[in-house]
Amino acid sequence: AKKGWIVKRFKAMGYELEKGTAEDVIFSIDVRLLKGEELEEYLEMFAVAGWEHVTSQHDIHLFKAARGTSPIYTDNISKKEKQKRMRITLKPVVAVSATVAILSYGITEISTGMLNSFFQVVYVLSLIVALPMGMTLLATYYHAFRIK
Repeated sequence: AKKGWIVKRFKAMGYELEKGTAEDVIFSIDVRLLKGEELEEYLEMFAVAGWEHVTSQHDIHLFKAARGTSPIYTDNISKKEKQKRMRITLKPVVAVSATVAILSYGITEISTGMLNSFFQVVYVLSLIVALPMGMTLLATYYHAFRIK
C-alpha cells in the first residue's frame, strides 16, 4: 500500500492488487461466518472503530485502517476465538489437499504413461495448496498457544 499497490479483492490463495495512490495503512483479517442481515451491522461496527472494509470472501473479511488505529482484537479471549475460527476454515482445505496429494503420489508410483503424467501434475498442484495451508493451520495453533 505504501508503494501504491492497493488490495482490490481476494484471489486464489492471495490478493488481486491494482496500482493506485500510495497509502500508509495497516491491514487486519477477521474470520467470521455471517448471515445476510448480520453483515451490515458487522461492517458498521468496524467502521465506527476506524476500520474500512476492503473485501470479503466467504467468511474471511479484510479491513484497513490508518496507522495507530486500535487493533481489531485487543483481549486474549477474542484473539483465541479468531484463531479457532481460522482453524475451522483451514482444516477441511488442508485435509482434502493433503489426501489428494497422498493419493495422487500413490497413483504415480503404480501407473505409467499419460495417467502417470496426469497424477504427477495433480500431486504438485495439491502440494502447492496443502503446504502453505498446512503451515497456516499450524501457525493458528502456535499463536493460540502463545496467547495467555
